[in-house]
Amino acid sequence: MMNTKNYKYLKYFRLAAIATLLVSVGCTDPYALQTRNFESAIVIEATLTNEMKQHAFKISRTYRFNEEQPFESDADVYVEDDAGNVIQFEQQDTMYVSQNAFLPDPERSYTLHVTTSDGKSYSSTPEKQTAVTSIGSLSTQVMNMGEQQGVQISVNSSDPTGLSKYYRYEYEEAGRFRTPLYSESQVVIGQDDSDDDDFKEIYLWPRTVNVQTCYRINKSNRIILTSTNELSSDNVQNFPVRFIPDTSYILNDRYAIKVRQYVQNLPSYTFYKTLSEISSTGNILSQTQPGFFFGNIRSDQNPEEKVIGFFQVCSVSEAVVRFSYNEIFPNNLPIPWPYECSQRTLDQNNWSYPRPLGDAHVIIDLTEVGSMEFYSFSPQGFYILASDQCVDCTITGKLEPPAYWEN
Repeated sequence: MMNTKNYKYLKYFRLAAIATLLVSVGCTDPYALQTRNFESAIVIEATLTNEMKQHAFKISRTYRFNEEQPFESDADVYVEDDAGNVIQFEQQDTMYVSQNAFLPDPERSYTLHVTTSDGKSYSSTPEKQTAVTSIGSLSTQVMNMGEQQGVQISVNSSDPTGLSKYYRYEYEEAGRFRTPLYSESQVVIGQDDSDDDDFKEIYLWPRTVNVQTCYRINKSNRIILTSTNELSSDNVQNFPVRFIPDTSYILNDRYAIKVRQYVQNLPSYTFYKTLSEISSTGNILSQTQPGFFFGNIRSDQNPEEKVIGFFQVCSVSEAVVRFSYNEIFPNNLPIPWPYECSQRTLDQNNWSYPRPLGDAHVIIDLTEVGSMEFYSFSPQGFYILASDQCVDCTITGKLEPPAYWEN
């Protein structure tokens, strides 16, 4: 039985494609998932927000487990408002981007139109922007999740008018970390003047870039929803959006998270809630099967054609919280590091040739392959190599912080 959490990097609509197209009947016996009855369907991910920008949509196709998701190229994509104004989108790589930046008018209704290269056309229901409600604050709390201690990041929001009610959240996060081992020098392998490939020169040169400090950058990969519809007031209080164990090295030094809050209408919220339920573990092959569920986009020629996705016009707001590891866990030591930092000492006096004799070929092989890097000298003056991810932060991170980062 397939566990969909193992496919956490698939986007929401791609999970819907698997869940709704490949599963249609109940079963009580173990079932080996098969794709021989695979049915192609268009997948449309389209959201307009109350932001002045070039808005972008993604249009693709369902795909089998062992395939890459196919992008729907050469489609004609545009949005039309109820006053007849047309906003054209053009293909850029794997997205369809509006030709110009624009700010949706909250007084207008918008309809999405898509015509694929084979002449099939699709339209959404008219959608109007939801109420504007900003995130009030993000809070952090040290707590235990089961037996694991960590920090919980929660969102607080309030709409005095009571018009928002339905909320979806996404986040981007970045953690600054420092490698536990580092050297200002690095091994560089060069060919000598001879024609013999066994003879290579070993140089120790100063680094031109400091690779001890990097940023680990992630995005949310699950559907995060909440509703205040059954509450006496439209207040989101301490709603958890992210829990990070204190052993996670994204917290190694300093951490920042940017949370985006989308105010949805009831049909959009219901679509995402259903999508979340059928893409969770235990539901795709459960005894009660969901069958196919439609969003608000239909084929213009064949209303029964399966179309996956939802077009929505949402208000959105953002908030950022930043903290250092020692601010949240002042008594925790050591600072988390997930990798074993193995070391190897190599005697330059044993750099005999031809290969494979002596330590010279070892240092050449290890550094050229990239599994180890120079770290230090032993008391005897021998080279000490260490695991590359413990010396060079770019093995697992990026040198540049994201735009929302602040020191």
